[in-house]
Amino acid sequence: MSGASSLQRCILAVGNTGNGKSFTATIFGAQNVKIGHSSKSETDTITIYGIKGGFYIDTPGFDDSDEYKNDDETVRSIFRKMMEAKIQDITTILWFVVPDARAKGSYKRQARFIESLAKYYKGNVWDNTIIVTKGDKIGNGPRDAANEIALREHNKDNLLSNTGEFKILLYESLLPTDVYVQMGLTSERLNTFGVFKGSEPERILAKYESFMDGHLKHPIGLNLRVVKCSKCFEETDPRLAFPECHLETESFHPNVEDVHRGNVIVTHPSSHYRKHSDYYVEATTRQEFDDSPQAWTVRVVTFGILNPTRPAFVSGYWKCCHNKNANSPGCKQVYHCCGRDYQSPGCQKIYDECKHKHGEAPCLKICKNCKKISDAEGCKTRCKNCKNDNPRNTKGCIKVSHNFPIE
Repeated sequence: MSGASSLQRCILAVGNTGNGKSFTATIFGAQNVKIGHSSKSETDTITIYGIKGGFYIDTPGFDDSDEYKNDDETVRSIFRKMMEAKIQDITTILWFVVPDARAKGSYKRQARFIESLAKYYKGNVWDNTIIVTKGDKIGNGPRDAANEIALREHNKDNLLSNTGEFKILLYESLLPTDVYVQMGLTSERLNTFGVFKGSEPERILAKYESFMDGHLKHPIGLNLRVVKCSKCFEETDPRLAFPECHLETESFHPNVEDVHRGNVIVTHPSSHYRKHSDYYVEATTRQEFDDSPQAWTVRVVTFGILNPTRPAFVSGYWKCCHNKNANSPGCKQVYHCCGRDYQSPGCQKIYDECKHKHGEAPCLKICKNCKKISDAEGCKTRCKNCKNDNPRNTKGCIKVSHNFPIE
């Protein structure tokens, strides 16, 4: 297939199942031949029909999934299907809704998808959109939801001023007691009230054509492109990306070891003091003759029997230095830790910064790569969730937003 060009009509039908998307495909002459490699996409609900002058894309309803959890996958499937069919432009978006005040959340999700079609398109996607209501009344819910989304995306008001609104009630679905049946109005008159006969598809088609005037000349360019996520290996159009990515990165040290601070040195861990290395020697006692008057008196009294002497004279000394002062300071300086001379080599191995002995348990952790303390900012980065240190080359680990460059 050659793919759609700007001169080919490509109608995209968006809305919940049962709101008239498939019926409208027949109004545009949808053929039984589906475009693409398969009749349906991964969700088994996206079908691209060939119509006169182009294509009609019938999409699944966003509320058709279990508790809306597959909305993102529905969007990706629609984009992938259009890429598969090489569709580059959308000329008209038919947004099928019902006037239901409870459907506000659904309206917003569908409006957000419609906005995503024009992500890289400079024009206004709502100029090429028609809100189609199955019934004879159109509520403000869809338009209000779309205005809210458009304002958030573009920070502008009145972006839906050119958006068409087509209310269509099939005559065949009316009861015989309905006022439109009872009045017996002509088809032309019925059409003014939004009532159309399924047996007259040309009238419905003409109404659509009136709303689509000018769409073909100003199509919505999908502008599919390939960009690389800065957090994971995803490299695709952001609208096609799978939701799994990596969380924000965190710094870490990849190779931590237990060490002591500083280098090993041999030293004396304590101070030195003065001491005598040998003991104090006391000299031999010498008895000397005492010729003092007192001594003579003793001798006279004792008739010369006693020969008193003077008190013993003791001459001691420190053996190491022959110092005769028993209370003299030590002649040598030695260390408390080992008793060696203060000029002797160290007696213990210690670390010069933390002062711990060699062989004791390490006192801190450092990174082998950058040599920084493990508490300091890491020298490498990794995913905060899965701890993968090469997240940009691996698939995402958790359902979070990608970080695609803003263009």
